[in-house]
Amino acid sequence: MLNKKSFVAFFGGLFLAASSFALPTAINSKLSSSESASLEKGQPVIRNLKSVKEFGLTVSSGPIYDAQDVAKKLKPAYLAEVIQVLPYAGNENLIEKISKMMMDIPSYAGIPYYSVQAEEWYDLYSSATIKSSSTSGEDTVIKADLEMEPFGLIETTINAKKKADSFYYISTNNNTLKYDEKYTCVKPEKMKSIVAVVRDGDNWILYGIGAVDAPSIFFLRERVERSFMNRIKTFCSHFFTKL
Repeated sequence: MLNKKSFVAFFGGLFLAASSFALPTAINSKLSSSESASLEKGQPVIRNLKSVKEFGLTVSSGPIYDAQDVAKKLKPAYLAEVIQVLPYAGNENLIEKISKMMMDIPSYAGIPYYSVQAEEWYDLYSSATIKSSSTSGEDTVIKADLEMEPFGLIETTINAKKKADSFYYISTNNNTLKYDEKYTCVKPEKMKSIVAVVRDGDNWILYGIGAVDAPSIFFLRERVERSFMNRIKTFCSHFFTKL
């Protein structure tokens, strides 16, 4: 369990890195110099985006392209991305590690989440239960019930594809979500958490997207945005930092 000190250290980017390395060519000019410098040190970069035009990676195919395409088609009101680059050397089994962690759905319960508004620690999900699971070749489909405050029960479909040099994961809500049981804020299939991990030459690119198509309720926008985005970013970052 992370404590507050380690949480601050994480979001401050205080990770041990053996040395800087050349960034993949997929990294584009949307990233600031400080963000690029963090990636060169193996540190994660977490970005709130105003639109899909601000994505920090440019690719023409593969899991990262698929992740961005899903987000673009959703036309999200709330959008964030998490990017990390790790060397392939020393991380040869990274796909096996991240797929094992992310497909362990019951382990979602207990992921630590720090509420900026309440200034307290909570569990990101209070419960995580698998209803059904099926695997065919490289593809796995899981139906799960996830409990997350202040949105309550999230009936979720998780689709994952695991290959030797890539892993693609997308979770989608199947039911309508309400904020504090009062305000309808997300309709079915309008909230996506996406993770794409691909090998790029001597590097691994770890990429996460949180995208939510939700109405902008003026007196709730800031609170809803913070609730959605901080939780999705926490989810992606939790797994990336364990690699």
